[in-house]
Amino acid sequence: MRILHTSDWHLGLALYHVSMLDEQREMVRQLLKTVEIERVEAVILAGDVFDHAVANAETIRLYNDAMTALCQRAGVPVLICAGNHDGAARLASCASLLREAGLFVSGRLTREIQPVIVGDAAIFLLPYFHIDEVRALYPEAEVKSYAEAMAAVTAEMRGRFVAGKRNILAAHCFAAGAQLSESDRAAAVGGSNQVGCDVFEGFDYVALGHLHRAQNPAPQVRYSGTPLCYSFSEAGQGKSFTLLDTSDLSVREIPVCPVHELRVIKGGYDRILEQAPFDVRPDDYLKIELDDCFAGLERLELLRQYYPNLLLLTGKAEEGKDSGELTVEALSALQPKDLVCRFYAEMTGEEPDEELLGWFEQAAREIEEAEAE
Repeated sequence: MRILHTSDWHLGLALYHVSMLDEQREMVRQLLKTVEIERVEAVILAGDVFDHAVANAETIRLYNDAMTALCQRAGVPVLICAGNHDGAARLASCASLLREAGLFVSGRLTREIQPVIVGDAAIFLLPYFHIDEVRALYPEAEVKSYAEAMAAVTAEMRGRFVAGKRNILAAHCFAAGAQLSESDRAAAVGGSNQVGCDVFEGFDYVALGHLHRAQNPAPQVRYSGTPLCYSFSEAGQGKSFTLLDTSDLSVREIPVCPVHELRVIKGGYDRILEQAPFDVRPDDYLKIELDDCFAGLERLELLRQYYPNLLLLTGKAEEGKDSGELTVEALSALQPKDLVCRFYAEMTGEEPDEELLGWFEQAAREIEEAEAE
């Protein structure tokens, strides 16, 4: 049988305050098309379905539409283990009822994890957990680290392997030996939650979520990665779904084509500006790194005439300042007086005096009065 392995959708995520929901709707459309074309018989979603524990209505609607299309219209079971970004209790609400519709959700860790039998596979769902949960559930085990906690849980699962089936684990964790991306925020902190891949011994395939780069930290242990780029450190990475064939345990990447590519442009300001009118992909989500000047408001606005989706401009830090970074979101948050102060400082290297600010405020009032007439 064919199983589609995906993870880390992060529904509701915003990139520099730009909603990614349209991108995620297109991703779901491509997933449904893949299920149809490849004759997929089950979908594993290995955690971080949502970007926030409490999602807004539009985000929940997208999730509902995706699950309804898969489970009801396509007739394909979906198996989900909660990730650290998910509101586990909310995600797993009405779990027994959802099973009848073909949606299997594991929100909280329990001691007796029973496999879900789908075709020739027995799939174990292991949600993201905290070490204290394992200590409470396994009082007889000596659990001093996250790796020991994972070992205790997977050892219990091995006792429930189903003979004659491919025993598959879906989990959300940080496996040692895997590469991190900038957007792997939680995993990058410390490293105490790493587990060695030896804890997965015995499983025929381990479908992991949590890290955003598609990779195999060990044979038969795979991260599908995010289906979309969620940071500029991922620009240029090909994003995909993983297609597993249980007959021979082979995997194949199914590329995901985003609405907007993430791209980084580096170089001198004049050179970038000179080439901008001839750029064949002006609508990409962009980060521009200036290597010869600071990131000023005037430069940002001029570049945005050519690149409407420029999200981040960086450059040399101004003398005496720590940051050479300017985001479009930060610009939009500035009040008119703040814009004047920043622009004046960029042009002159000094702060405007009170007299100059008074002239500006008077001119602004006159304009408002004229517009109101």
